[in-house]
Amino acid sequence: MSFAELLDHVGGMGRFQIIYAILLAIPVFMMASHNLLQNFTAATSEHHCHVHININNTPYTNLTGKLAAKDLLRVSVPIDSNQQPEKCHRFVTMQWQLLDSNAIVTNLTELETEPCADGWVYDKSIFTSTIITEVRESSAGNRLGKGY
Repeated sequence: MSFAELLDHVGGMGRFQIIYAILLAIPVFMMASHNLLQNFTAATSEHHCHVHININNTPYTNLTGKLAAKDLLRVSVPIDSNQQPEKCHRFVTMQWQLLDSNAIVTNLTELETEPCADGWVYDKSIFTSTIITEVRESSAGNRLGKGY
């Protein structure tokens, strides 16, 4: 005896089976929207290491308050192959010579770098907040004792 024959034998598809199927379908429809939500809340924004400014023993001590953000980023974070700031590394010491247009820098890959230790800075022009930025900022804040 097949399932179709058994269903016909007990009375076919009745009101109970229809209500039961509808009630089971409601959570399935909710899960579809929940799965699509990840496309928006888990977006990864452009980011780079948090810049630490160590002005001790530098010839540009009087300029650090006057430099543009992109110049400070240039001397603290290496540039990747796409001419964008490196996402996971920063220079160990500020590379002030990179601001001098007349300076000759032979090989930028030989400059000493370190992993991001103080967290990241995110570009918030597209997404002001995502679960990725929230988790990373809170974990960096806990590690540094800052309570973001």
